[in-house]
Amino acid sequence: MIAIIAILAAILFPVFSRAKEAAKKSSCLSNTRQLSLGVTLYAGDTDDYLPPTQNADEVLWPDLIAPYVKNDNIRVCPDDAKAMNSYGLNEMVFRDFTDFAEGTPPTSASITQFQKPAEMVMLGELGVGDDLVTPRLNAYKLTVPDGELNDSFDARPSSRHFEQCNLAFFDGHSASRRMGQFYVSQSPADRWFCPNPDDAESCASHD
Repeated sequence: MIAIIAILAAILFPVFSRAKEAAKKSSCLSNTRQLSLGVTLYAGDTDDYLPPTQNADEVLWPDLIAPYVKNDNIRVCPDDAKAMNSYGLNEMVFRDFTDFAEGTPPTSASITQFQKPAEMVMLGELGVGDDLVTPRLNAYKLTVPDGELNDSFDARPSSRHFEQCNLAFFDGHSASRRMGQFYVSQSPADRWFCPNPDDAESCASHD
């Protein structure tokens, strides 16, 4: 009897474990969808201008969109519990107002300017360095493939769920993608991050 229970446990444990991880992936995907809605609602109140990754007062984007989301906990992925933030905005599009030279008025991109919103990453899971493995906790800006990690808030995407990364796009949908589908070995490198994917060759990374 004990042997039978042991065999059943050996069979069922991986199934339960995978089901638990699938539930975390689904929760994380929902987080990206809710955060993207918060960004869109923010833009609706600012004449279609997107929030900065960080404003001139050094307030970070999750706090800027907090009034537009129901639960502040959605900024953390269930598989990233040690972090204070698990998602970053597309750094090519969303501006960091602290990067502007003194006396230069900071500007934001308009949410209406993008050519193919369904093919353009708004935000996604992040939290690793250039090797896509070494953790970078509490980042807030998703650095594009050909961009450099210039400060502690920059990070690469993190594929926490079955080697997939959860992303939200500018048309409002969210999806899970492997690195090779949107970040690694893409041609042009920034095609999923550029405001005009058809002209991605001419896109310059925004650091």
